[in-house]
Amino acid sequence: MPASPTTMPFTSIDFAAPRGLQARGESEALALQLLVAQRARQRDLQRDVAFKAGTLLADLGSQARAADLDLLVTLLDLAAAEAERERGRWGDAAD
Repeated sequence: MPASPTTMPFTSIDFAAPRGLQARGESEALALQLLVAQRARQRDLQRDVAFKAGTLLADLGSQARAADLDLLVTLLDLAAAEAERERGRWGDAAD
């Protein structure tokens, strides 16, 4: 008994789809593997840089701490100046 016309397109799609999907799935899997490998390498490089920076800061000792404190003071000065400008702006708008 022949299949009804409504089921015939699905049977032909069912036979063709796995090969197409399989090839697409394999290429997507390869792309994901490449991305995972690149991200792992990036994490390794970041870890190495962080370790070297930590070692360098430890070697610099008090000089590094003094530089950090100078930078912190500079950032606090900038933040205070910005806060003063904002207060002036909002004060002018409220008047």
